[in-house]
Amino acid sequence: MLRLLRVLVGLTGLVVVVLFAIANRKPVDVGFWPLPVTVDLPLYGVLLAGLVLGVGLTALVASVEILRLRMRCRRLERRLRGFEYQARMAAEREEEAEVARTRARGRELALSAPGG
Repeated sequence: MLRLLRVLVGLTGLVVVVLFAIANRKPVDVGFWPLPVTVDLPLYGVLLAGLVLGVGLTALVASVEILRLRMRCRRLERRLRGFEYQARMAAEREEEAEVARTRARGRELALSAPGG
């Protein structure tokens, strides 16, 4: 259902862009302020170029943020593995200590038993 909705929204957006491009084919002067250059471009081309540039810059910023979050996630996963290892080692040491105490109690009982 969500996929169908995305396709419908995308097609609607495409139709709007095509209709806008057809209706705004007249050239406009585009100047690049610090440079003494002016270019005649169709209005839809100027707006679509701005749109593409905006989407591209947004994607770049988002990818940098995603990379930062991935690095943080990896660092936290390494710390978690370290904590898990420490907990496992502590449990093993506790288990070994319990086994040693049980053996010691067994020896004490064997020595203190009558006839032993």
